[in-house]
Amino acid sequence: MVELVEDTNPIPIPAFISRQIMLDLVEMVEKDDSECAHLILVSIDYLLDFLIAVDFLGCERLKSVLEEIVMKKINESNWKKVFHYTKNIPGLVNTTKNSMSPICTRLAELAKGKDSLSLECDSCQQEYTKYTASTLKLMLKNDILGVSLKFDILRNWFFENSEAKGEILSMLKIIEFKELKDYKVEEIRREVKTWNIGKEHKKSLNELIETAKKEREMERVRLEEEKKKLIEARMNGRMNGLFMFAVFEM
Repeated sequence: MVELVEDTNPIPIPAFISRQIMLDLVEMVEKDDSECAHLILVSIDYLLDFLIAVDFLGCERLKSVLEEIVMKKINESNWKKVFHYTKNIPGLVNTTKNSMSPICTRLAELAKGKDSLSLECDSCQQEYTKYTASTLKLMLKNDILGVSLKFDILRNWFFENSEAKGEILSMLKIIEFKELKDYKVEEIRREVKTWNIGKEHKKSLNELIETAKKEREMERVRLEEEKKKLIEARMNGRMNGLFMFAVFEM
């Protein structure tokens, strides 16, 4: 350990960080290019390589800006490339999540006007049913997807990955049950009970749903209280206005 600490030799640069990346990085640091203007016009491939490099080097400020630049360049034709390029790199989880926006948009369009997105109507399921549980969790956190649609996606995924029963509860926790009406929540409860996920998981699901209902009720009460206070404030304001008008007339 002492030998390692006292070793003054430079740390070798990994092979995936090219000479060009290092030259660009040095130039950006020298010019204080915190907005990464130097990289605006480069290809998505080079941007991804650069992003991986700054993640490895711990340049968090540059990484944050680069993630925004990459996100703006993601489209229907390149999202899969970005997804597969970053999905196994823990530090690039935001970019991986952003890369799935096109497929989430397509799913939202497929589900429009439907009570449920069945496997027969889901042209995207061949793509996302291949995802690992951790990757699907990331996808389900995308704000493009509605709450009911998130469950439909999870259900379709589970039909092809039924061996992942141990992951189901953590995935169900991503679904905002408090945003759903009671009849829809009960539909989901009945559906999940047919998945044979075990008594403990069923019990945990029931607790999850009951907690969501309590949170929804608390939110309803809070909003009613805020509305009541707002009405009272307006009434008091009007009364004060009338009083001032009466005094002025006197």
